[in-house]
Amino acid sequence: MLDIPRPSLRPLRIYATDPARGYKVARTTTIGIENEPLDAGPIGARIEVVDYDAENDLFYDAVDLDHPSILMQSGLAPSEADPHFHQQMVYAVASRTLTNFDRALGRRVSLKKSNVRNKLRLLPHAFEGENAFYDRDLHAVLFGYFSADPAKPGPNIPNQTIFTCLSHDIIVHEMTHAIVDRLRRYFLEPSNVDVLAFHEGFSDIVALLQHFSYRDLLIDEIRLGGGDIVDGSLLVNLARQFGEATGAGKALRSAIDTATPDPRRYGNVTEPHARGAILVAAVFDGFLTTFRSRIADLVRIATGGSGKLPPGELHPDLVARIASEAAQTAQRQLNMCIRAFDYLPPVDITFGDYLRALVTADFELDPDDAWGQRAALIEGFRRRGIYPDGATSLAEESLRWPAAEPGTAPVVDSLSSLLPELLQREAARFTKISSDPKIAKRSDERPASISDDMNEESGSDASKTMRDALVAYAQHNSKALQLTGRPDVYVSAFNAVFRVAPSGALQIELVAQFVETDKTTASDPDWGGVPVRGGTTAIIGVDGTVRYVIAKPLPAHTLDPAISARAAARVAKQRAFVEELDEADPRTNYLDQSEYGDRMAARMSLRALHEDAL
Repeated sequence: MLDIPRPSLRPLRIYATDPARGYKVARTTTIGIENEPLDAGPIGARIEVVDYDAENDLFYDAVDLDHPSILMQSGLAPSEADPHFHQQMVYAVASRTLTNFDRALGRRVSLKKSNVRNKLRLLPHAFEGENAFYDRDLHAVLFGYFSADPAKPGPNIPNQTIFTCLSHDIIVHEMTHAIVDRLRRYFLEPSNVDVLAFHEGFSDIVALLQHFSYRDLLIDEIRLGGGDIVDGSLLVNLARQFGEATGAGKALRSAIDTATPDPRRYGNVTEPHARGAILVAAVFDGFLTTFRSRIADLVRIATGGSGKLPPGELHPDLVARIASEAAQTAQRQLNMCIRAFDYLPPVDITFGDYLRALVTADFELDPDDAWGQRAALIEGFRRRGIYPDGATSLAEESLRWPAAEPGTAPVVDSLSSLLPELLQREAARFTKISSDPKIAKRSDERPASISDDMNEESGSDASKTMRDALVAYAQHNSKALQLTGRPDVYVSAFNAVFRVAPSGALQIELVAQFVETDKTTASDPDWGGVPVRGGTTAIIGVDGTVRYVIAKPLPAHTLDPAISARAAARVAKQRAFVEELDEADPRTNYLDQSEYGDRMAARMSLRALHEDAL
């Protein structure tokens, strides 16, 4: 019998555009996803589709994507009416999203919450309603369905059933919420006005850029768009469709259509979706600038130097080249946006922090920036009035996180025997997990991994030893790490990452997140159930050298006075933010004691945030 290797990718058909916009404009495409062995559901190593309809109290039969008849046709044909295709659609798009995070971060992202909940559940028909959301407690993404308005159905039939699980952008958006919550668990705590807005905006960014990375879809849209590439009409149309699907349509349109964005909006807008749209606009502006730059030579050649394309259809070769440039630019920008996560503080995220992380992470991998993508991103943020705290200018060297102080003790002093083990184990997992059916088939057959064991709810002996050693290191070097030296400092996550630079060089690092909590605020009802936290992300080289200390410290006399003063100002901002939300919420004065003490925690709900978003 021939020993034929298992293909690395599985082709599956999806709706690339939202079918709820009408049958004639819906686009389908075939995408390649990780070819893992699947049980009926589909159920893979990290995600499982559970098709339970709570409204009708029934389970739909699960699709078997490993059935030969389905494999032979690249999955089921797109259908609004077939629940089996709905299951395929949710799994395929969620898997593609997860793979984009794996590749950009240089490690296999874990979705394991505990030894019992070791997969993220996706429910395509979870409830009846105009909503879809990620639920941390259920460790699931729930998609709703609803009837089109009988009077104003748009391009749909009056009272037609609309399934949010058939919207590519909604699936990616909610899947990104789930992944972000695993990467940075405290980014759901509203400690400042940017935190929840970042969750929303970043999820929109991933959906938008992943949509733009489908070359076949872009070819169709460029051809049908009449070639108005320089003015960006193609990009505007796709972004409008995306915005309508995710609830950010108006802000996204203004970001693309308006030649001069209003930088005052960032200082005035507080609603998470509207504020997140400002972040989307800044990132999309950078993408659009880079894309136009990369097709400028093609337009000059096609127009004889005039820059104005003639009427009629473009030459198919030109369309294909432009589509390739758009897809490559989108994929690279998506990688940049995801990779920045390892360079973010573990708590209290701001848009300015994200800009600094974007610039630093990309510089580390690609110092030359031959595409000019970092410069375009910086300009996109500047045009919208987003300036990082602590940066003296918007020059790239000023925006990069400062290198760790030379006196910072190397990690190898306390972890000399554990660091090589971590790197070796994570490297083996990253390269082997996708190709070995015995490993990929069932989670309990996989080797222990740092990513899987990073959560408090679970952990192997090896990861506990590593965590304890990191805690000891943090306590002995608290001042250099801008920590207070509290005995209860803990490691919220640690990962080994492996990335390949454009030059071909392999970059290996350890990323560790240290978190501290002011317990007096945790028990104080005036803080509303969201305590004041401080924390540090340490970027550590393969030789144990601490390269970056990215900190949001708590005030302490053990720290440098200037650092402690900035920390005290940050705590004061969080208190002012709580008071601002209390004043804006008419229910505050009517809450009972228990509700008052948990009111900020209640504002963390993505379900509540999305009720009016879809």
